[in-house]
Amino acid sequence: MKFGNLLIAGLVTGSIYAVFAVCVSVWYRVSNILNLAVGDFAMVGALGVDDLYRVKGLPLPVAIVTTLVVVAVFAYLYDRVVLRIAQDGPRRMEGIVVTFFFTFALSFFIDGVARMLFGTDVHAAPALWNGQALTWASLHFERAGLLVLGCAVIIGAAFWVYIRYTLGGKALEACGENAVGARIAGIDTRRYRWLIFVGTAVIAAVFGIVESPITGYTYLSGATISLTGFLAAAYGGFRKPGRALVAGLFIGVLEALLGGYVSAEYGDTLMYAILAALVLAWPRGLGFESAVSG
Repeated sequence: MKFGNLLIAGLVTGSIYAVFAVCVSVWYRVSNILNLAVGDFAMVGALGVDDLYRVKGLPLPVAIVTTLVVVAVFAYLYDRVVLRIAQDGPRRMEGIVVTFFFTFALSFFIDGVARMLFGTDVHAAPALWNGQALTWASLHFERAGLLVLGCAVIIGAAFWVYIRYTLGGKALEACGENAVGARIAGIDTRRYRWLIFVGTAVIAAVFGIVESPITGYTYLSGATISLTGFLAAAYGGFRKPGRALVAGLFIGVLEALLGGYVSAEYGDTLMYAILAALVLAWPRGLGFESAVSG
């Protein structure tokens, strides 16, 4: 059953895009900054665990915890040293500089450090659920793929519940809508900014660890993932994590179907052409007008 297996593969790939799109959307919602380095945190998670486990010989749980702690500490320090000066200093920066530049520069910095530490070869964290693929009828379910889908569902649902039904979620929304008004109301916008930045960095690293056995990672893999997650987030106007999640799944399924039925070589080119055509035909409905105009 070719269609069914392609659909499963597309949902797995789409889950990868969807999680990173949600991370981009949630942090933009609280800070009005686009995190172009979210995929690089996933790359660090995968390569870091592989290095600590395979090269350094640490037990796998210790390697995972150590890597996640390093990612969390680094993200916290980056917010405190760089983003706090840019947004909270006496010369507050606004516009495209703070929206794009600082996380874009962070992406290049992480890539360079990763190249020095891990080299240029393809690496992957050890599979967390070993064994042969599960089969039902003519459908095949890779165990790593099921873990990816499960993580995407849990992460997406957790963010949705937090934003929609908790007081912290309402405060998070207020930070992005009107930072000055939120501070007047007693909301610590700085705290929410670093909490979500650190949280999404750790989530991305976890997802990189879970997903890397499927695709493998190099020091440059993070930039590609960030780009597709950024595109999916744009379909939600960068402020709607739920719509970004659906967009990520759609892009993954579209990519798989085009690769299976049209051309594996030119499938990506055709996919981006279709996505561009959708934006031109229906910008308001897809959220792009809000992404541009705010």
